[in-house]
Parts: sequence; structure tokens; C-alpha cells
Amino acid sequence: MYKIILFIFSFFSILYFSQSTKDFKIPDSLKNRTFDQLEKSYSKEFRVENKSLLYANTFLVKAKKEKNVIKQIDGYFLLFTKSRKNIHYVDSIKNVIRKNNTVDNLSHGYYKMGHIYYNSNKYDQALSSYLQALTYAKTNDNKKSIILIKNAIGDIKSRTNDYEESLKIFKGNYDYIKKEETKDPNNYLSVLYSLTVAFNGVGKYDSAYVYANLGKSKCLVYNKKYYYRAFDLACHIIEYHLKDNEKSVKGLKKNIDYFKKHDSTNLGISYMYLSMNFQKLNNRREYFYYFNKMDSIQKRIKFIRPELIDLYKNSLDFYEKKGNKEKELYLIDRLITLNDTIYKSNYEFSKEIHKKFDTPELLEQKQKLISNLDKRNTVLYWFLTGGFLLLFIFIYLYSTNRKKLKTYKIQAQKLIDIQNKSSVIDESDNLQKLDVEDKEMQLRNTLGNKKPNRVKSQIPENIKEALILKLHDFEKQKMFITKSITLHSLSKEFETNRDYLSKIINETKGKSFSKYLTELRINFAITELKENKTLRLKTIASIAEDVGFNNVESFTKAFKNITGTLPSYYIKILQKEIK
Repeated sequence: MYKIILFIFSFFSILYFSQSTKDFKIPDSLKNRTFDQLEKSYSKEFRVENKSLLYANTFLVKAKKEKNVIKQIDGYFLLFTKSRKNIHYVDSIKNVIRKNNTVDNLSHGYYKMGHIYYNSNKYDQALSSYLQALTYAKTNDNKKSIILIKNAIGDIKSRTNDYEESLKIFKGNYDYIKKEETKDPNNYLSVLYSLTVAFNGVGKYDSAYVYANLGKSKCLVYNKKYYYRAFDLACHIIEYHLKDNEKSVKGLKKNIDYFKKHDSTNLGISYMYLSMNFQKLNNRREYFYYFNKMDSIQKRIKFIRPELIDLYKNSLDFYEKKGNKEKELYLIDRLITLNDTIYKSNYEFSKEIHKKFDTPELLEQKQKLISNLDKRNTVLYWFLTGGFLLLFIFIYLYSTNRKKLKTYKIQAQKLIDIQNKSSVIDESDNLQKLDVEDKEMQLRNTLGNKKPNRVKSQIPENIKEALILKLHDFEKQKMFITKSITLHSLSKEFETNRDYLSKIINETKGKSFSKYLTELRINFAITELKENKTLRLKTIASIAEDVGFNNVESFTKAFKNITGTLPSYYIKILQKEIK
């Protein structure tokens, strides 16, 4: 009897599934349920359409009857997750907070609206909503809300591959949320998972693996089955990056049955990494078996991952060598469609992908294939005509990036050519001399120079000579790679004052202390990268730390300003020339 009643009310809830719930009546069996109980039941039955909608509608109607604004907002978000991305639930939340515009209500409302935009792949609007939510949360100094909103912003940065910035956010959030672990395990696990993804994104795979396994153990403590699967999938993805391909394959296969029932996106990602693993294992049969499965899911749900471009390109290369025109054409179509999806979803893929996916080359290749396939000539002609505007945009973006990349390559090659000809870097390229003997000769010339300055230096000669010698030792012993050196700290080390040291550097080096220190570090990095093969294998962030910079951004900017190229291009050319 109970099952019959439940079915009737489930069917009734579907009829009134839209944002209006005024005619919905809560079943007697659910009237005494708390919000927490309803939400747990909703999560448990999420994949059962009728039941989950019944719990979501009950949750919302209960919130309206009790005039609980926060829960009304949560109720609309629950319905959104079952509505095939119906973005109009944003309007429902706006109506609620317009009538009840307390700071907490506004903060929570904009936070949930951000979630709706985020899950609809509208990342610009999501970010705008999160920032508004953050402003209100800060007004009341609501620490928990601030942490959760910042974490959501960090997730957007991860989605757009800005892992360095997202990692900074997640680290700060984790320090706070781990103290609240037992009180709020769901948000604790959410932040922990975000941290795992970010570490993986920046290439710190050992750290990512530690946090992923920590997440798995915590899921067992709190009985969070879905989170456990997410962390487990993350572990096997990281194993791929750690080059433990056999272990990665074994783990990925274990989750397939679960994801078939509960999560198409993660199923597609599992197939993708299985295909990538078998590519590394040189198992072509298994590679294409899982590639085709992944492709089928990707067409249906259009999940996006940066790795997809290389995977499709690899398959295209294979069929080019085989001379299979039909497969070539299909994969070119998929690549163009995929790139279109990437841009529409606001994904800012790296310049490396634009290099690999050369749209003009694909267009030329496609035109050749069309001429060889008479049966598809008409269809493909109209496809090209319809896609002309899109391709024009791609070509424009590509050509703009290509010019920058070409400049970086030329400058990197010039830098290496100069090093090959001489042990010094020409000052016209804004670089100091690197050879120790030349530095000692420069020191003697400086001390022995008797030509008077236009403005007589107020520094006593004995102090001046002593400081020049100390600067020489400072350079020779490579003390400049120590982090956090300042004019103040160095003057204390030299047992002098800031003004004297600053003037000596200006007089003898012809530049400010900051520029002097930066050029020393960049020159050191250039030399070490050429001579030290191990250093070239490190990440740019690690190299930056090794030569004294606090972060990768300041290192890359300084390297570019001084050399006219980026460290990554310099390293690539070194690796080609120095075997």
C-alpha cells in the first residue's frame, strides 16, 4: 500500500515539477521529515527520477510553509539539479531574496545562483554571482560562507586550467575547513577533492596522490560512497601521470560498472584515461576499444577535458598513416566540433593546444578529403560554408598566438646562439656578463678607475672599495639565489647602510638594486639551464624557486623582460640542441 501511495505522489510531483509548487501536497509519510532527512533521502535516491523529485518538491514546499528563506533557496537548487540544467531557477532564487533581502539571504542566494551558472557551463556569470555572494558574506564576517564561496571561485579557476591560482585558494580553505571536519564532512571532502585536483593540475602528483588517498580514507569514516568513487578515480588518474600505467588501468576498470549506473561524465573520463594508458603501453587494440567508448559518451554529454585534443589527434595520425579517409574525415569533424565546444564553454586552453591543433592545416586537409569522397561532397560543402565564421575566429586567434610564439622561439634561439659563440651575454640584450674572470677584471677596473664622476660621490673611498669587493663576493658565491633578499637585509649583511649600498650599485652597475638582483638571478638561470640537464627536467615553478624567485609569475615575467622569450621556449630549444 505504501509503495502505491508513494508512486501516486511521485507522479503528482512530476506534473508540478516546474518552479511553481503551489498545488503540490506533501505526502503524510514525509510531513514529519526534517530538512536534513529530506536532503539525505534526495541524495540517496538521486538517480531514481520519481523519488528524488518527490523529496525535492517536499523540501521546497516545507521551506515555503515555514518561511525559511535559506531552505527555499536550497530547494530551488535541488530542483535545478533534476531539471536538465533549467537555468530559470535563477529567477526563482532572485524573487526569494528580493522579498527577504537580509545579508545572509543575499549571500546564500547569490552563492546558489553561482552554482546554477557553474553547472550550466556559464562560468563568467557564475564568477559574478560568487563575487556578489562573497561581498555579502564578508559584511557579516561569515567565515564558513567565505570559505565555501572562495572554494567555488577556485573551482572555476581549475575548470579554466588556472591551477596555480586555484591551488592558493584551496590551500587557505583547507586550513580552515579541516578544523570543521567532523561538524561539516561534506564541505570538508569537497575542499579536499578540490585540493587534490589542483595539485594534479600543477603537476605535483605526489602531493595530489597523498590528498586523494586521504580523501578515500575519510569517505570510509563518513560513509560517503559517491565521494569515495571520485577520490578513487582521482587516484588512478594520478597513477597515470606517475607513469604507473598497469596500476592505473586496474583501478580504472574497477569503477566502470559503478559509473555506468551513476555518473556518465566520470565514465567518459575513465574511458579516456584507459585509452591514454594503453597508448603508453603500446596496446593499440585496447587503446581504440576505450577510445571509441569515450568518443560515444563525449558526443552524448559533451564533457570537456584538455587531454581530449591530444587523444583525438593521436587517433587521427594513426588513420592518416593507414590511409583511412572516412575515419580521417570523422575525426577532423570531431576535432572541430570539440574546439567549438571548448570556446563556447569559456575554456581557455593553453597555447600549446593551439599549436598542436592547427585549424588552417585541418581545413586544408579536410578540403582534400572532400574531393576524394564524392558521396559527401554536397553535405561537407555546406558544412564548411556554415562553419566559415567559426573557422575565421579560430584562424585569427591562432595567428595572433603564432606571432607571439614565433617571437619567443627566435629570441630563445638568439640567446643560445650568443652563449655558443661566447661565454658572455651582450649588454644590448639587457644581460650581465656571466664569466667569473670577466667579473674580476670588471671589479679591478672599477676600483682602479680614476676618472672623476660628474657629481662627486659622498661615500668615503675606503667604504666604497669595501662594498664593491663585497658585491663581487656576493655574485661569485651566488648568494643572490637566496630568497627574500632586500636592500635592507643585504646592507645589514655588508655592515653598511641602505643609502651607501644603493648608491654603489647605481654607480658601479648602472641600475637599481631590484634590477641588479633580478638580472643576476636570470643570468644564473640561463647558465644553469644550459649546463645542468637535471634542472631542465624540473617544472618552471621549481626552477623559479631554485634561482631565488618567490613565484613562477615573477620569474617568467623577469625572464621575458630580459631575454625577450619565455623560460619554457628556452628549455625546449636547449633540449633539442643539447642531447
